[in-house]
Amino acid sequence: MLKENHHFNTISSLYPHIGDKLEMFWGHLDFVRYVDKLIYDTRDGGRKGFPPNVFMALYHLSEDHLEAFPHLRKLTQKDF
Repeated sequence: MLKENHHFNTISSLYPHIGDKLEMFWGHLDFVRYVDKLIYDTRDGGRKGFPPNVFMALYHLSEDHLEAFPHLRKLTQKDF
């Protein structure tokens, strides 16, 4: 299912190492933690950031994950 997801394919085509981790963590709480670390700057502004299309794909993939696995709620920053 994940390899058929447009958002996943957008991310994976440009960042295959991230795609590998997203695929590995899909369906687990680690997915939520990993995506949150990608979306939110945890390096005090030291991160370049993603192109807008990849950022939005990460956001939408996170929403897809929450819809597929509602028992895995998003974490707050304090959980990192």
